[in-house]
Amino acid sequence: MATSVRNNLIIHAFRGIKICMVGAVRTKEKCPKCGGGFEGEPLRCPSCFTTPKRYFVDFSWPGQGRIKLYSDQQGYPLDSWERASRLLSAIRYEIDQGKFDPREYIRGEFKALRFGNYLQEWLKRQESRNGRAEISLGYFKFAQMVVRKYLTPFLGDKDIREIREGQIEDFRDDLPPSLRPKTLANIIGLLSKILRDAYRRRDIVYLPEMPKVEVGEPITKWISLEEQEAVLAHLSDPVFKAFFLFLMKQGVRPSEARAMRWDNLDFKKNLVVIRAAMDGEKYRPSTKEKDVRYQPMHPRIKEALKGLPRSISGFVFVNDGKLLSKKLVINTWKRAAKEAGLKITCYQGTRHSLASQAINKGVSERIIGAMLGHKSVASTRRYAKLSTETLKAVWTEDVSPVRPQKDIDKR
Repeated sequence: MATSVRNNLIIHAFRGIKICMVGAVRTKEKCPKCGGGFEGEPLRCPSCFTTPKRYFVDFSWPGQGRIKLYSDQQGYPLDSWERASRLLSAIRYEIDQGKFDPREYIRGEFKALRFGNYLQEWLKRQESRNGRAEISLGYFKFAQMVVRKYLTPFLGDKDIREIREGQIEDFRDDLPPSLRPKTLANIIGLLSKILRDAYRRRDIVYLPEMPKVEVGEPITKWISLEEQEAVLAHLSDPVFKAFFLFLMKQGVRPSEARAMRWDNLDFKKNLVVIRAAMDGEKYRPSTKEKDVRYQPMHPRIKEALKGLPRSISGFVFVNDGKLLSKKLVINTWKRAAKEAGLKITCYQGTRHSLASQAINKGVSERIIGAMLGHKSVASTRRYAKLSTETLKAVWTEDVSPVRPQKDIDKR
């Protein structure tokens, strides 16, 4: 067999039959800096020396017409000159051997980039991230539910490269009208995350704009100190009484309190260190914000904790030798609140209530946010609400119970 190459024209002589193939590696992109085209081998902007992010192979041979492929036989996108060149060489060889079947490439390309298949691969990566404690178990389970219940049925048969704004708007409009705005926003947010990941990985070259979902400010419920005491009065177990008192006074998340260890409590310095949290029923050595917080220990907390027995596990809140489960915490709170005549969740009756009680005393949002471990004042503002009694100060000439922000911050 003799082979000659000239200007990408490959002339193969095989068993007396000549097969001519013209092929090249190309791109549809323009230089991101100057907007010019890419030239040469490998493709490069002659002015800015930038290279494309995506390539395709463009080839033809007599009797077969022109073919363009944007991924290899396994469905991986052509994200480098080297990968595209290897693909073109492999195709030349298959044509030379009389074994080339373009359907095999197109089938593999579509299978890998079919959105339903892509979603499953994305979930596998999220499962690995959950195993490394990079995302919570709750987030992963929510992603699984959205993929199974909403994304796959509506968009699963689409090519991820072809998903555009119109299809996303149709998907949003097709979601059940019974969904709360917050849930709707979270679903659209998850789809946005998946597409942004695909864009970052260069699996797609176009990132569609997401439709806006109006959520509005959530209604935050909270209770007074007296109502909190009423809940505590209906708790006979000292462990649960200390646990919920800890939530009320320290303002930590229930998952952080469940993961609290004795070595994170300094009774001499009256200090509480929050550095870990439970993810479902699994201990994580980091908090939701991936930070370590230092809090002053409330006097009542010091008294309540010193009366608790110490288990060999090293954890503070233990029931029958086991850590408090999420379900047990929720059910115990619900029962005590009901007996106290209150209909409020554990989160609202403890963490949210501490924030609202503090702001009605005149404590600044900045200080409240630091106590709760918020990264932004906006998060604190959602929880800390002024009571109607505090707002009545605008009708009187009395000094407002809430001092000016600048005076508070000077303390």
